[in-house]
Amino acid sequence: MKKTKIILVVVFFLFAVGELISVSPAQAASVKKIQKTETIRGKIISVDPAKNEVVVKDNKTGAEKTIAVAPKDSASLKVDEEVRITLKAGTNRAERIKKVVIIVSPTKKSGK
Repeated sequence: MKKTKIILVVVFFLFAVGELISVSPAQAASVKKIQKTETIRGKIISVDPAKNEVVVKDNKTGAEKTIAVAPKDSASLKVDEEVRITLKAGTNRAERIKKVVIIVSPTKKSGK
């Protein structure tokens, strides 16, 4: 009898905890929407260290986008560099910046 009561209490507790931490589909969709980030790959058109901003021309769309960056990034980025920038969700602030290195392999010379 005592074991049955303990088992019932444990089951009830687990059920209650499960209800507290469950998320409705609407809440899950809003969380996914909030967490979505945007990644831009393109060429730096201009750098403004005073405002900590860079303008990047998106390789996919051709559109120019002004992005707020950290002071250390604005000091290290140069015009005409290829970059991949991940923006914070719903903003134009850079979360992560990676310089893209383009490797050009030498062409083979014909041995004629």
